[in-house]
Amino acid sequence: MEKEKKEIREMFDALSGAPTEVLPSKYWIELNRKNLEQLEEHGYENFKQTIALNYFTWTMAGPSAPLRYLVRSFPKDRQIRELRKNLSTGIVLGNIFRVLFFPKKHKFFTLTQSLAYNYFSNLLWDFTQKNDKENLLDSLDEPLEGNPPQIYRGKKLISQDLAHSVLEYYSAIENVKDKKEIKTIIELGAGYGRTAYVFLKTMPKIRYIIVDIPPALWIAQKYLSEQFPERKIFKFRDWNSFEDIKDEFQNADIIFLLSSQLELLPSKCTDIFVNISSLHEMRMDQITYYYKLIDRLTSGYFYSKQWKVSEIPNENVTIRESDYPVYKNWEKIYWRECKIQIRFFESLFKIE
Repeated sequence: MEKEKKEIREMFDALSGAPTEVLPSKYWIELNRKNLEQLEEHGYENFKQTIALNYFTWTMAGPSAPLRYLVRSFPKDRQIRELRKNLSTGIVLGNIFRVLFFPKKHKFFTLTQSLAYNYFSNLLWDFTQKNDKENLLDSLDEPLEGNPPQIYRGKKLISQDLAHSVLEYYSAIENVKDKKEIKTIIELGAGYGRTAYVFLKTMPKIRYIIVDIPPALWIAQKYLSEQFPERKIFKFRDWNSFEDIKDEFQNADIIFLLSSQLELLPSKCTDIFVNISSLHEMRMDQITYYYKLIDRLTSGYFYSKQWKVSEIPNENVTIRESDYPVYKNWEKIYWRECKIQIRFFESLFKIE
């Protein structure tokens, strides 16, 4: 673990002198402290049941929630209601039977959290299959690395993260007529790399650039490097001039950068810019900063998925969907409520 600690420390050191716009908000400073504690206590090998819950994995119930909480909360939960509304009664009842008669408790979840995770994940998987135009779920399995909560359909390991990522993949490429035209994707705030995994599996010739802060950047780097050992990896290192790394950068398939290094990239270097559920955790000066970069770096599409209303802890800031500083020259493809996650909106813009 000493080598891993050293690598993470180097990332924090490189970020420490960066402008305030790219430094973590007070909310993320606290969340990073929690992530580091979980990494220290439970290790990288269990991050899909620990740290991932701080990203997008959802258990519905807190660690102290009793079993009776599920009886009260399931019928009221918005995501559960949306899923049941979009699935047949037979599928819903089948998943209730699956969860209750074959209960599976996950090591780092309580029984209540496990049952909630299992029920929601099964429903979401069925919904995603119903909307899976390219039948991606047939060819994708949740990787065992990171010790994900293990839910199987036959011999296939499924997960809510994989289902969400497939839905996001379709939303991001909705207006792309020929996927061969997509050469480079930048994702800001990629978590452990769940969405990047789907893109890299589905579009194996693309270059994928992950931009984040530690320890998320370190986790994504380790995870995706293990999942794609045949790809050329540009691992994080401290650099200050694109010319110094240009050749290595252009020959790499997967690239890992700190948030402070994003501004050093050349203009119009990406075909799709992606941000999922992290802009809404920033202050407005940070959002404005990144929108300016998105406009400069992107020649293609910008896909965004955020809370409609986000209260940022420790910052006394509320971000609403009307607050995002969309540029006048961006062509709106859509701006809509997310499927199932109706507290989120998603948008897609064409940027020339």
